[in-house]
Amino acid sequence: AVVSTQSTGEDRCIENVRASEQEVRDVLEQRTQEELTTELSVSIYDTARNDTAKKRREEIERKKRDDEARREEMELDYLAPFLARIGDPAQMTADLAEQLKNDCLKDLTTRLVDMANLIQGRFEKETQQLQWKQNWYQQNQTTMTKEEEEEYVSYCSEAMFRIHILEERLNRHKELAPQKYVALESRLRNDNRLSEFLN
Repeated sequence: AVVSTQSTGEDRCIENVRASEQEVRDVLEQRTQEELTTELSVSIYDTARNDTAKKRREEIERKKRDDEARREEMELDYLAPFLARIGDPAQMTADLAEQLKNDCLKDLTTRLVDMANLIQGRFEKETQQLQWKQNWYQQNQTTMTKEEEEEYVSYCSEAMFRIHILEERLNRHKELAPQKYVALESRLRNDNRLSEFLN
């Protein structure tokens, strides 16, 4: 009886070993299959290997180059829009050259004034909003919660930052505007199409 029990136990042990061996073979086969059919996904943040992101980046760079080339072209021929307005005359005259120069300078002055007014308007709007918020705070500070007070302090800090930036931008614009005017006037006087009539 002992021998038969041991023999039965041995048979079960052999079966368990064979089942374990089969399980290991199945796992190895499954891993082999997975390795053969592995398809890695490329992160959207890995722009070097992500084809969609790469194409998009190349498109953005191409547009940037095109915009830069167009801007350079416009800077090179600043008279083009003004010549187009008067029909792109074949022959230049002194009166026409003077008119073109005046139109260019007037247009620049208008753009500079518009930009100054825009910055000034934003500056005044930010200042008024900050003043309103400060008045509101003075009236309500005794009944405010800690969160409202923190929100107020945060708002004031951000508003003061924006006001400071706008003030610097306005001052820089006022400083550069006369230089831009003089530079354009000089470019117009030295332009091949106008120089013989303006000097």
